[in-house]
Amino acid sequence: MAERIELTFLGTGSAIPTKRRNHPAMLLKYKSENILIDCGEGTQKQFRKAGLNPCKITKILISHWHGDHTFGLPGILNTLRLNGYNGKLEIYGPKGSKEWVRKYLDLVGRRGIDLDLKVHEVKSGIIFDEGEYFVEAMEVDHDCPAVGYSFIIREKNRLDGDKLKKLKIPNSPLIGELVKGKVVTIDGKRVDGKKLLYKEAQRKVSFVMDTRYNSDIVKFVKGADLLVCESTFSKRESEELLGQRAHLSSVEAAGIAKKAKVKGLALVHLSQRYEGIPKVILGEAVDIFGKGVVVPEDLERVEL
Repeated sequence: MAERIELTFLGTGSAIPTKRRNHPAMLLKYKSENILIDCGEGTQKQFRKAGLNPCKITKILISHWHGDHTFGLPGILNTLRLNGYNGKLEIYGPKGSKEWVRKYLDLVGRRGIDLDLKVHEVKSGIIFDEGEYFVEAMEVDHDCPAVGYSFIIREKNRLDGDKLKKLKIPNSPLIGELVKGKVVTIDGKRVDGKKLLYKEAQRKVSFVMDTRYNSDIVKFVKGADLLVCESTFSKRESEELLGQRAHLSSVEAAGIAKKAKVKGLALVHLSQRYEGIPKVILGEAVDIFGKGVVVPEDLERVEL
């Protein structure tokens, strides 16, 4: 059975937090990888509430350097230092990220320099590749340098366990050769690996935070199992703010999801004007995309 992707919504609010919605932050876990996407103020406390350990963070992906997405970073870095974090921490973000991290390290008295820390300024394209999975970035149109991210697990060959049992094939070092589709002999039996394989489909989770509408986003998130997308405003409020905003509305987010044929849509980065799960935001998105829309609240968890 495939390893699951676990995504925890640590903060689902926007510029001003509410009692129910913290500043933006999400943690994606896959095997030993723990990737923090954005790190708004109060993210450390959300880790505690969710029963998660910040010292297991392996990478941090910053969508852009507005305070609501990053003011939690100095505290996280200081906590890692205090707890003797011994991993290699990599921070990815748009142009200017190195200078922003330097400023944030100054806030912790530059003691954060004790960390094994590397900052990558990214453009559109693959930003790291671990073979089995990779992360791709796309520059988006906000009022400062900003990027979206997609976490993608590649399609792979898997052995059909039921077929192995039927053929009574025992555990053997040669099982690895079967995965490659090779013909091997096990206990005197000639076994063709190609006949035992099936394709495990690619899995993809995309994150689109603060941005104006851009049709290129559709291509970037195409076919995602889950699109996590900002939905700061309803259609009406978005129209009232026309020309003054650099954010997506519920209608725009749902339109992207529908055109990209994603399987599920999670709307985040909600304005403080909305309480709980706003019917207007959810309703507008459902009208366009259908029933696969959710408006997650803080600390909710999904598996893919």
